[in-house]
Amino acid sequence: MLPNHATDPAKRGVLDLTHWDFHKQGLVTLDGEWEFYEGKLLEPIDFQLGARNDVSYLPVPGTWRGKNKDGGMAGKGYGTYRLKLLVNASDDIYGVKLRSIRMSHRLYIDGKLEGESGNPAATEAAHRPGNTPYSAFIHPQTKEIEILIQVSNYVFFTGGIVNSIQFGWYGDIMNLNTLLMGSDLASILLLSIFGAYHLNLYFLRRREKIYLTSGLYLFSLSFVQLLFGEKIFQRMLPGIPFEIVYKALDVGEFVSSLLSILFFSSIDSRLLSKRMIMWLISPLVCYIAAIFVLPYAIYNEVRYMFFLYIAIAPLFIFGRMIYLYRKSQRGTAERRELILFIFVIISLMIYLVDSSLYAENVVTSDVLSKIGVISFITLMNILLALRFTNAYEKAEMLTHQLTVSNQLKDEFLMHTSHEIKTPLHGIMNITSYLLDDDEHNLSSKQKQNLWLIKDTSVKLSMLMHDLIDVTRLKHGQLRLNMTAVNVRAVTQIVFDVLQFELAGRAVRLDNQVRPNVWVQADESRLRQILYNLVHNAIKHTEIGEISVRSRVSNGIVNISVTDTGIGIPEDKHTKIFEYFEQVDQVLPDDGYLGMGVGLYISRQLVERMGGNIQVEWSDVGEGTRMAFTLPYEENFPVHHALNNANAHREHTFDEFDSLDILEEHAYTVLIVDDEASNIHTLLNILKRHRYNVIAAFSAKEAWVKIKEHPQVDLIILDVMMPGTSGIELCRQLRSQYSILDLPILFATAKDTSQDIAMGFRAGANDYLTKPFEAETLIARIQTLIAMKTSIQEAIRHELAFHQAQIKPHFLYNALSSVISFCYTDGEKAAYLLSRLSQYLRYILDMDRNDEFVPLHQELELIEAYVEIEKARFGERFEFVCIVDEGLKNIAIPSLCIQPFVENAIRHGLFEKDGYGRVTLTIQEGDRYLQITVHDDGVGIPDDLLYRIVSTEKLNGSIGISNIRTRLNAIAGATLDVQSELGYGTKVKMYFPLAKTDQVRIIERR
Repeated sequence: MLPNHATDPAKRGVLDLTHWDFHKQGLVTLDGEWEFYEGKLLEPIDFQLGARNDVSYLPVPGTWRGKNKDGGMAGKGYGTYRLKLLVNASDDIYGVKLRSIRMSHRLYIDGKLEGESGNPAATEAAHRPGNTPYSAFIHPQTKEIEILIQVSNYVFFTGGIVNSIQFGWYGDIMNLNTLLMGSDLASILLLSIFGAYHLNLYFLRRREKIYLTSGLYLFSLSFVQLLFGEKIFQRMLPGIPFEIVYKALDVGEFVSSLLSILFFSSIDSRLLSKRMIMWLISPLVCYIAAIFVLPYAIYNEVRYMFFLYIAIAPLFIFGRMIYLYRKSQRGTAERRELILFIFVIISLMIYLVDSSLYAENVVTSDVLSKIGVISFITLMNILLALRFTNAYEKAEMLTHQLTVSNQLKDEFLMHTSHEIKTPLHGIMNITSYLLDDDEHNLSSKQKQNLWLIKDTSVKLSMLMHDLIDVTRLKHGQLRLNMTAVNVRAVTQIVFDVLQFELAGRAVRLDNQVRPNVWVQADESRLRQILYNLVHNAIKHTEIGEISVRSRVSNGIVNISVTDTGIGIPEDKHTKIFEYFEQVDQVLPDDGYLGMGVGLYISRQLVERMGGNIQVEWSDVGEGTRMAFTLPYEENFPVHHALNNANAHREHTFDEFDSLDILEEHAYTVLIVDDEASNIHTLLNILKRHRYNVIAAFSAKEAWVKIKEHPQVDLIILDVMMPGTSGIELCRQLRSQYSILDLPILFATAKDTSQDIAMGFRAGANDYLTKPFEAETLIARIQTLIAMKTSIQEAIRHELAFHQAQIKPHFLYNALSSVISFCYTDGEKAAYLLSRLSQYLRYILDMDRNDEFVPLHQELELIEAYVEIEKARFGERFEFVCIVDEGLKNIAIPSLCIQPFVENAIRHGLFEKDGYGRVTLTIQEGDRYLQITVHDDGVGIPDDLLYRIVSTEKLNGSIGISNIRTRLNAIAGATLDVQSELGYGTKVKMYFPLAKTDQVRIIERR
């Protein structure tokens, strides 16, 4: 039952209800002028002596908004309200309903304490806020009822009795409580149910962000409703502190406003740009942060400013909707959605505005807000349902279009395959005619090439069969011609067709099927099954054998294909027979991506012929055995067996002969491709242009060939290979060889712009798509090798120039020493000249273009120089050389040690007073050579040391700067100089060593 406002309001603290029949007319509101005693918390005992002189009057309901000419009350403070009720019956039970009194109060009726919320006090320290609705029931003894309410507020910007106080018969008050509580619970449940529903839709389809924002928004509204109105949460858990509960309420209100902006913007991306969204939500985010950080009483001072803001934001969105609606075309689905969109936000605004007005007692009932929230939820779900329906209809239309397109594609595929088979069979027939060679005009090499053409054509023909069969299987049009088939004969035919795939590989095919094993099958389909299984085994086997065996048991023939390849993980044993499934564990963008239909078709054909197929055994790294079963045929025709056995003329390739062509030509090319036909084609092209050619069928074999033949000038690389793909191999090569050291040319069938870009990102120098002309390939190879040769020549001349600069520098210092003795000591000068002549012999015998010399030769030069310096300066220093004997034949850059020894003696020791010592230590580490020149001289100043270790050129120091330049040209070589004034200098050089016994230096060109 709703309160009745038909009664006259209270006047000067008295409300006369003697004429009111509460049983018939219902509840009343105790509105009007109440006595108010500002700055006093009075109790009933304070009125027993009669009326007080300090009385004033305040309207109820009414908030404390400050003093004015008519009186009023400051927003914060305390006081006491008093009202006398006059009723016509004293034997009834009455009730009173209090909703919102800010921010604490205590209720007395007829001198008894009947209720309270918080603790009203005269000081802020003693005050404890609280504002929870409740009802109180009384049984008056007289027809005059006194109501006394103590109120205090120190935390909110306005205080006072905010909402009307309802009074009436206790049954009506209980009905009112039930109605208010029920409507709040219904709103909470309704919002929560639909919020959970929308979030579930989002989790099922995460691309639809609209369900995420709508679900969170509905949950935020239900959370606010739980803390607002009848404040069900506070009544259920009264012990939770006021600060926590009301901060949670404020956070919920402003988070729901933020989510409403995100929700509406997700419905139509044109509504708000990302920048507009950021501008709209930024103030809300700041205020939410303030709620968490600041006390409740402080951030509430600006609360109404932000409430005004969250009222303006929906109006702005509403204006944008009207704008988009006017721009949309009539009769479109978009326009219908926008109409619903507009009504959704109107319903939401009704809910928000009416709730706010009801909270401030501007309206007496929140029925309109309840209608608004129900309308909002209903219209929003209709809108989302309409969008879903439109999306579903569009999906159905696209599905139909895709089905038609797929059907057209299948028809095109079948027609194209049939058209390709015509010239393909022509190639096969012409090749077969040439291979008959009745006049014996063909050489063995020509016959081998013709067999290669024929077997490649057969392979292409089998692929055409697979493509046609895929289409027929999809449409149920596959027909089988069941007959007795000799398994051994079919196996041998398949082996003969695939024999060329093994050229150059250490893999052997072994037909272990017994001669008289016959099955009930379609002969061409059985050949197709065995071809797919054996070809799959060849693809994934680098060394070993591939064998086919048969076993007959209980009228069933078990045929198995066993290989010694890479194996298949256990979790892939079933998946490999599915449509387009690949086993290779590599990244999709650079791995081996074959068609993946062979095993799928094989499974379909075996099952249609009454058998089954499976991976019988497989260990990763050990091998695989695939087996399938077919019905055994006991009554087989003998003549047919003989015909089948001789149907395919056997031909062989030298299985384990190397395909490499090494004839001491100027340049060497490495071909890496898993297809034997591709390698044979490239071999035939390159050998006509005088190139050494090395072939590898996998990345692993390519690394072996590079180590065996370090003089490779260029690599032709395929992208699609099992195991390590061409892209990954290129990346691995680039970690050791620069783009100038070893040019890489991709020759592959992958021709999309993404594939080409990925190849160049991996480090390729050039990219050539198949099919290509031989002239194009040769031109690109010549260009890449010419580029590499030119750059190598330029670098070699530059290094020779740097090397040549050091020799005159040393000669100048040595001749200066000899000349100084010519005037004082002839014998010593002669000795010095003999040592110098020994040095000159080494210099003249050295090739200027030779960048590396044996270590022992560098040591002899150092010895000659040290003897010259000792002869000149006497025994002022000691030189110690510690070198392992086994290292004296390794190659090092010429004149890379002697200049440091010279600097140690001349600048380190001769500028020092007294005796000095220079130690040269050369030792081998883990794949590196360490050279240390250590002196106990005067040391190097910090500024000069910085210039030595940096790339800055040193004035007057030819030796060190040139050594540093040459070391920078050696991959892995480093130079480190450490020095301390007064204690000496230590120079360390590191050179990389190869893993073999013959140590070699890898130069970075």
